[in-house]
Amino acid sequence: MAQKIGTFADRINNRLVRYFPGPAARIETSEPIVSFTFDDVPATAWTKGARILENEGVCGTFYIAGVFIDTHDEQQEMISTQGCSELAAAGHELACHTYSHRKLSSFSRRGLEEDLDRNESVLGSFNQNGHKRNFSVPFGMASPLMQPLLRRRFRTARGITAGINRGSIDPYNLAAVELRPDQNYLNAADRWLEDVLQNGGWLIIFTHDVSPAPSFYGCPGDRLQGLVRRAVSGGAKVMPVDAAVSALGL
Repeated sequence: MAQKIGTFADRINNRLVRYFPGPAARIETSEPIVSFTFDDVPATAWTKGARILENEGVCGTFYIAGVFIDTHDEQQEMISTQGCSELAAAGHELACHTYSHRKLSSFSRRGLEEDLDRNESVLGSFNQNGHKRNFSVPFGMASPLMQPLLRRRFRTARGITAGINRGSIDPYNLAAVELRPDQNYLNAADRWLEDVLQNGGWLIIFTHDVSPAPSFYGCPGDRLQGLVRRAVSGGAKVMPVDAAVSALGL
């Protein structure tokens, strides 16, 4: 029962953030921009996912929760300290996913501030980007009460509502398209990519691990490779979230 109540509350929170957004920004571009992003980050997002991007001459965004570094999560190997250093050195973006990877609604404001400070200390040991980082919401579960804090601390915040960012958008509830092994998800990603290539805007794609046999939340490597190659060959600017934010003037 508690889990069901929590799930219902999370849905209400997400709707409140969606229906009562903060100050809007506009994305007016006929040019397609695509960002490939990875949450948590499993080791294969570095060893496989980053390599797929690099082989096409592009970089991605890795939303890292410091608690996972050099650990295993549900028997899945997570990114190492070495992996974080190599991602930063290769030009990939290290972005924030909280330190402890908890729902935002589980924090007090002060508790979340402390958690974010702790994650910034971790990420800052790998790179100092000179400005605010970007953020993705753990589990895609937003909190209206925490939106002002996110707006103050980060350049953007990314959710999990599928879509293309164009026209009037909330930079602290960015739309994103998820990659999972389920064929419905993979087919949908193909359609969203063709849409942005034809009509412009900013498409953010996210997944977790990258493997021939991925987890429930991961992506087959060949399908990720196909999407990256299609984006590049289709004329999209493929860039990390931070670079897209700068290019769009958000």
